[in-house]
Amino acid sequence: MKLFPEQAMKMAIQEAYKGATRVSPNPLVGAVVLDAEGNFLASGHHEFYGGPHAEVNALKNLSIEQLRGATVYVTLEPCAHEGKTPSCAKMMAKLPIKKVVFGLVDPNPLVAGQGAAILQAAGIETEVFSDAHPEFKNELEEVCEAFLWNFREKKVFVSLKIAQSLDGQVGLKTGESKWITNEKSREYAHYLRACYDATLVGRGTVQHDNPSLNIRHPEIQKDNRVVVIDPSGTLLHEASQLQITRLHKPENIFWCVSAVKNSSRDLPFAKIVKVQENADGSLNLEDLLQNLWNHGLRSVMVEGGPLTAANFLKAGLVNRLYIFTAPVVVGAQGGRSWTEGISIGEMRERLQVKNPQTLSFGADILTTGRLA
Repeated sequence: MKLFPEQAMKMAIQEAYKGATRVSPNPLVGAVVLDAEGNFLASGHHEFYGGPHAEVNALKNLSIEQLRGATVYVTLEPCAHEGKTPSCAKMMAKLPIKKVVFGLVDPNPLVAGQGAAILQAAGIETEVFSDAHPEFKNELEEVCEAFLWNFREKKVFVSLKIAQSLDGQVGLKTGESKWITNEKSREYAHYLRACYDATLVGRGTVQHDNPSLNIRHPEIQKDNRVVVIDPSGTLLHEASQLQITRLHKPENIFWCVSAVKNSSRDLPFAKIVKVQENADGSLNLEDLLQNLWNHGLRSVMVEGGPLTAANFLKAGLVNRLYIFTAPVVVGAQGGRSWTEGISIGEMRERLQVKNPQTLSFGADILTTGRLA
């Protein structure tokens, strides 16, 4: 099967997503190999953290004769450094490949430009695909958006997940919130949960719902990490009664409390994260995220209630939105809106979602896009 360059890179992007849920803190990467005539030979992706990279998996079963004059398409610049795995650039430099086309330059200073330099020194042509095809840049960056944000900003990548009615309600004022969206939406939400290093909720969600916050997906077996915002540490006294502490390993629970009001050390069921306060007594979310970064977390999905959602949005800390909308109306009088804590004075202050996309799950619709 003969492929045009655009088709080959599109296939590499699709291949990259096969590694979702298993590669963090590494990026998702996919690779496709075409022979000298442009015919498809093989594809591969980075399957799990510490495992072989996409290029290795794509090339491992091909002979030297098959690779003579071949072109490799890969979503991210081949690595130049030796880490948990050997350098992909050095590996390919020994092969009779004609050209390597990579989607983006790697932001990692250990790699940026050096992977291409190693290949060029071996007589292999290189091309930055997003420079020649700028229409692919957003799609390529989305594949490894958390990784890019981590290296460019040295910050945790934050997404916000909302399940709402047509009129923007996420539950009732009584605290009842199950269920607004359908089973297919909820299953995909569990897939998304597995794509992030941790799930974050506020004290109110834990008090009202006593959620398990684990991953319940037929194809994913993973003990995820959980972050709880509990400024005064009120819930620490009820910990033994909570689903979170029963279902998650202690090293996977991060309990965020006020550094001013709490002197607690790590407890048998959770790590205690001490966070600086704002003037109003709430936790400073930038300091909270910095603490999570220091604990090795690189991405979190916020699944809290209206207060937690509003606080992250107002602080400008949300990178990506996931909004699941069900074809039901709850009503503002008895319902709670996830935007009730957001207030703007002029339309120009509205939050603009960039590169929005939609997916359907039965009658439900997921809208996702970037905020930062």
